[in-house]
Amino acid sequence: MKASTLFSEVHQLKLGLIENCWWSSPVGPVEGIKIAKEMGFDSYDIFPLNTSVEVRKAQRRAFKENEMPCSSFIVAANGLTDFVPEMRKATIDYVRKELEIGFDFDSPTMVLVLGNYSYEKREFKPEEQWNWAVEGVREIADYSKSLGIEIALEYVPYMFYLLDSVDHMAKFIKDADHPVVKANADVSHLFLMGDDPETLERLRNKIINIHFSDCDGKVHEDLPPGRGVVPLKRYLHVLKDIGVSCPVSIELQWPNDPTQIRSWVFEAYSATAKMMQELGLR
Repeated sequence: MKASTLFSEVHQLKLGLIENCWWSSPVGPVEGIKIAKEMGFDSYDIFPLNTSVEVRKAQRRAFKENEMPCSSFIVAANGLTDFVPEMRKATIDYVRKELEIGFDFDSPTMVLVLGNYSYEKREFKPEEQWNWAVEGVREIADYSKSLGIEIALEYVPYMFYLLDSVDHMAKFIKDADHPVVKANADVSHLFLMGDDPETLERLRNKIINIHFSDCDGKVHEDLPPGRGVVPLKRYLHVLKDIGVSCPVSIELQWPNDPTQIRSWVFEAYSATAKMMQELGLR
């Protein structure tokens, strides 16, 4: 096999869409899958928050009918840093149930959002809350591994969030020391917190999930690529160089006019597809 052919195979990525783009619009959770397929997306990510069994069944049919893989599912586990042990246990139980939902969708990746330090790091030692989260993630990871699902910890751009930098992400993964615990890279979050594209080298071989959106550099917005100031193409270039192979999943929220959501999503698709094509990623 020629080296150029091998390089192409390794770095061809799918372009995905996260379903929360539809939340403020008339588009429902089942219709969204069909629309994403029609627009040209390769994969689709779900956020199974308060969805009924009936809706999930309909979504699974839509995935099959449209030949769309469910590349990841997103779960918020803020209670893993709660100072009440019963709350941490309840959170672990909740995440285990969400893992079973993800398993039913044949999804290989759970994006896990951990939560914040309580009381601005003043009432409890930050190290204690960090350790609570590490212990909880390890327990979740044991179950996740049994289902064949990897965990991508999400990096979130808030002052007291546990994983608010590439360095903290790398440290948490090291402390968890579990084969299925890896990283999500949300490029607008990275930029908001001052982590330039080159910092992703510290997460080489750890990134299994990408969230892709733009912002004004000051506020968490999840805008279509091209509407903000994030050096998106540079992030893609570094992700390519470090050998990331997961889908690039577009995350959008809160358009000015929810009735124009399809145009909002297609704008994001077109801009991202163009960047990926120019870099030889798709």
